[in-house]
Amino acid sequence: MTVSFFRRFPLTLAFFSSLLAVNVAAQEPSGVKYGDLANAPPIDIGLKDITDSEYTVDIVLGGQNFTVMIDTGSTDLWVDMKGQEIQVTNVTDIYTDSQYAVGDTKGNIVFAELRIGPYVIPHQVFTNASNVTDMPDGVQGLIGMAFETARIYTALENEWGTEAANALGLGPMSNLIAQDSSVPGFFDLQLGRLGPFDSEPHNNHLLIGQHLANATAVASAPKLERIDPYHWTIAMDGMNINGKPFTGWNTSGVAGTPPGKIAATLDSGYTFSVWPHSVLDAVYGSIPGAVKVDGPIPGTKLPPQNNWVVPCNVSPNVSFVFGGQEFFIHPLDLLMPMTQIQYTVDGVHLTSNMTICANVFASGDITTEYDILLGMGFLRNVYASFQYGDYTPPGLNMTGQQPFVQMLSVLDRDVAYAEFLQFYEEQVVESGSPELEPATYVKILNGINGINDSLATATNNTAPATSPSSTSPAGVQTSTAQNLEVAGAAAEDSSKDSNNNKYGAIALGLIGANVVIGLIGLAVTLTLCIRSSKGTREARYKPISLPKEDLATDAERGALYSD
Repeated sequence: MTVSFFRRFPLTLAFFSSLLAVNVAAQEPSGVKYGDLANAPPIDIGLKDITDSEYTVDIVLGGQNFTVMIDTGSTDLWVDMKGQEIQVTNVTDIYTDSQYAVGDTKGNIVFAELRIGPYVIPHQVFTNASNVTDMPDGVQGLIGMAFETARIYTALENEWGTEAANALGLGPMSNLIAQDSSVPGFFDLQLGRLGPFDSEPHNNHLLIGQHLANATAVASAPKLERIDPYHWTIAMDGMNINGKPFTGWNTSGVAGTPPGKIAATLDSGYTFSVWPHSVLDAVYGSIPGAVKVDGPIPGTKLPPQNNWVVPCNVSPNVSFVFGGQEFFIHPLDLLMPMTQIQYTVDGVHLTSNMTICANVFASGDITTEYDILLGMGFLRNVYASFQYGDYTPPGLNMTGQQPFVQMLSVLDRDVAYAEFLQFYEEQVVESGSPELEPATYVKILNGINGINDSLATATNNTAPATSPSSTSPAGVQTSTAQNLEVAGAAAEDSSKDSNNNKYGAIALGLIGANVVIGLIGLAVTLTLCIRSSKGTREARYKPISLPKEDLATDAERGALYSD
């Protein structure tokens, strides 16, 4: 790393700026500035999809290539420069410690030229992350796309004052927009979905200052203004579960949220969206045969409590309403299939070649920043334009047009449900990893009645015993004998109307021999293939998409949908 100077003592803005100017005056980079492409054909910078759990963009920082996660839930740029020699414009010994929902980074504040797509920022501030913990493998950093309230800005403000922080501590998007304030500042984002039959293998899009050619209608979508100065948090009208409004919301805990609305944060860096406990239970509790697990599910990174194991052949129908627009969620964004299950018997960690499905959306405590956090599982279903309006850093008491979001749905519901059927047939029925019933899996997980009783339950294919007198508001029945919560009441109450039936909870036809196959697979695995598990591995999430013209399944046929 080439260094030009190294100091921490207080500097005036004029002195620091002059040092930057002298350092690179003879080397001003050539490249596109923000606004130059306002009337040009759109340039899709593009994203890479890593197992539907991280989305990355390639950048050039100080002359070296880096692959970084794109995160609408934070502001700072940080990179892990180990093994890289980059050309910096300046360095400091100001130390930052940035903590995320998972993982953290620590290091000194540095400046270097940043190139992202066609755009160039001559002096971008970032953290040289010398200490990185719990971040995904293969990712060299993170680029934040939110607002200047994060670690770098506040660290520079504390050391050099607000004027210096406003000039030198801006995130990449704020630096780009400042290059030409006469044009609207925005970026567009669409997250894709992996699958061997993906109808659009390149449906990961990132554009800055431009709209995708087939998505220009987003400019006419309702403007959903930011209601929290720290994040892309917007007002949500409500949500629907199996065609019926969810009425369990309490008053929003976020200041500034309009009456009757819910504060929803859009976060492209969060794999598992965060819902209130009541919402999670209402969604997954509507699935017949789903079992609530008051603890962790081994092999996943789900929270350590309030999870659900669900049949892989059933999905609820979930939608969110913003600005009067309804945005439906793909069934494959609601279920997490695992083709190897993990559990413990008599203190021995076991892995079995069986399939179970768990919740993708997770539950968490209500905060003062958001009522619900919508991560990748939601953003894969929309084309979103993040507009900065009249924002100027740090934007805490701004006037004029607030930052806002505009969205278009990208989900074809008939295709989505056909893809769900294809997923079940190919990834479960024909996979060689038979599906284990949720109640049986949870009994094994909890060590209830021992392994033999659990196998007997699978053999007899009996429904878990439930107590009709113990029913939660979400329609979840509790078995006092096994202490399992088993769902199903919601599906039985579904309307017989054809439209409601079509878009109610989806249930695929079960293959009768699947339970017997599952029993044989589990028994063989436990007898011959048991091995100690050396730590956990992240759940495999392999959704399938098929080309529309190749779909032979009639989306209206009864086998696809429950009555």
